Amino acid sequence: MMASDKVQQALKELEEKKKAGQISTKEFYFGLLDVIKLLEEELHKENLTEEQLKRQIPFILTFIKTQIRELKARGN
Repeated sequence: MMASDKVQQALKELEEKKKAGQISTKEFYFGLLDVIKLLEEELHKENLTEEQLKRQIPFILTFIKTQIRELKARGN
């Protein structure tokens, strides 16, 4: 199975569980973070070019900064 298929399958299964009401919003959220971990593991195995990395950095920075702001807003 290709890495992209593996990550996509994990996401699909998670989305199906949420849609079927088998998991809560909190479980879905943390499941999404687990999918990100899986993606990170697979990306480490790749030989990404400088240009590919540069295109992805803004998305990752936005995600991280948003999560930090939300964490701070909750008093943590």
